[in-house]
Amino acid sequence: MIKSTPCIVAIGIAAIALSMGCQKKEYQSFEELDNANIREYIQKNNLTVHQYKETDLFYQVLEEGTGDPIDYTKTYPIVYTVKSLDGTYNSADTLSANNRYAAFFGYFPFGSSAAGTPTVERTGDFKEVIREVLQKANGKVRIIVPSRLMYGRNGVPSRGIPPNASLDYVVTVHNNFADYEDGVIHQMIASASLNIDDFTKTEDNIYYHIVEQGDGDAITADSTVTVAYTLKSPNGTVLDSNTDADFDLDGGVISAWTKIVPLINKGGKIRFFTPSTSAYSRAGSSDGRIAPFLSLDFEVEVKDE
Repeated sequence: MIKSTPCIVAIGIAAIALSMGCQKKEYQSFEELDNANIREYIQKNNLTVHQYKETDLFYQVLEEGTGDPIDYTKTYPIVYTVKSLDGTYNSADTLSANNRYAAFFGYFPFGSSAAGTPTVERTGDFKEVIREVLQKANGKVRIIVPSRLMYGRNGVPSRGIPPNASLDYVVTVHNNFADYEDGVIHQMIASASLNIDDFTKTEDNIYYHIVEQGDGDAITADSTVTVAYTLKSPNGTVLDSNTDADFDLDGGVISAWTKIVPLINKGGKIRFFTPSTSAYSRAGSSDGRIAPFLSLDFEVEVKDE
């Protein structure tokens, strides 16, 4: 058996150290990882996108705007879908309350709680891309955003957004929202397994169906009524309900109630779908439970007491 001398051992350790040094792994920076993921995604999905100026944002105009030029001092209702590039997060249901935004358009998507980041005024953000490439309302644009400009290394686990998730947005900026929201209500009625032919449409685009007329006293727009009701969002989620609530139809409720509930008598039942213009409009409810420009589904029974 040959014994190693101290000199041979030292040479061996040095050789191993040298070998490990040669095999040192090169790690991508946060920016490099984002850019590599985005370019792979574009190539894999054969997307016809353009890099926006010298930024790492990519865009594709899917529908040219046909409305008025976008005025960044005004508010616009915006509906969007968004997914992570790896597909683990996909929020594509436009009936969801999460997929809409209404505020001064220049703040979208940065500078709001809806954006997930408090910062504003970035070079090459959504507002700049849309202003330059979409320009007019009623258009649709895809914008692919690096993760470092959105939710970063941590993602948002509570919403299913993974770490380092670059996002693919498809944003529609609405000018005349009435037609879009009318289409949403059609979807809501179909999703509730109801027949739209059973509903009457008012001049305010409210759809109602009288389930029971009721044999009690007539109801007027200034009546106080005791009701049982259920309120649902466009995707069918129950937002509120009560079995014994008192409401003053003259100023104590949204305008849809003032317009629709008097169509029945006390003891009656009615189902109606209202656009946001007769509900909580672009602001949403003051308590935050009702999102901006959300169409609503009500089932109301007026008690005959």
